[in-house]
This record gives sequence, structure tokens and C-alpha cells, in this order.
Amino acid sequence: MQTLALPPWFGLTLMAVVCGAAVWKGGWEERLTAMAFLIAWIATLIGRDREWLGTQWGAFAVDVVLLGFLVVVALKSARYWPIFAAGFHLLSVATHAARIVDPQVGAWAYATASVIFSQLTVFALAAGVIGVLRERQSAEAGAAAGATRR
Repeated sequence: MQTLALPPWFGLTLMAVVCGAAVWKGGWEERLTAMAFLIAWIATLIGRDREWLGTQWGAFAVDVVLLGFLVVVALKSARYWPIFAAGFHLLSVATHAARIVDPQVGAWAYATASVIFSQLTVFALAAGVIGVLRERQSAEAGAAAGATRR
């Protein structure tokens, strides 16, 4: 067992908290992306090969669809975080492609890269939620300050 590995519940908890915050407080980009992440997570659980002996074809298909969604959000959004989310998720898809091209890529390297890039994608969504919250706070502060001035 690897001693530096994060426990499996860490990524799930991180995603649940970030997606919950995105649905609760985010804008349209954050809400749609959070829902897409949750749907992709469930679809990946259903289609995953639990032994990691070969390419995760089910996860690969889900990741390609999610990448397409993230690219569309990045193109339609005025925010920057969807670009980073799409970029990190592209690296996740590239990890699958590396395993397809070279089946000798070890299961540990394959799984580790998948986890790292998926968590970076979630961090990008978290940055988007924080950005929306900061925009709202500054808008409220500006409105409150302007209302009292004469």
C-alpha cells in the first residue's frame, strides 16, 4: 500500500462539498457544471472496471462527454475558471489515451493521474464558486455604500 495515498473518501467529500456549494450559491456555469460532475461521477461508478487491469473504457467515455460539456461552458462563459476546468479535464482524457496507446502504463500511475486531474477540475469549480461569492459581496457592499451617500 502506498503511504502517501489520500483516502478514497477525501475526493468524494471534496466533490460533494464543492458541488453542493456550486448548486447552492453558484451562477449558471457553476450549477450546470456541478450537476454534470455528479452525473459523470455516478456514470463512472457504473461503468468502471474495479480491478484497474486495463483501460477504463466506461470512465473514458464519460470523461470525453464531460470534456465536451466543459468546453461548451468555457466557450459560452465570461468567466475564466471553465477554461481551467476544461484544461484539467483534457489532461484526464489524455491519461486514458496514454493507457490506450501504451497498455504498459501501470495501474497505479493511471489511477493516480486520474485522481489528480479530476481533483484539479473540482478545484477549478471551487474557484468559480468563490469568484461568484466575491462578486456578490462586492456588489452588495457597493449598493449599501451608495445607498447611504448623498
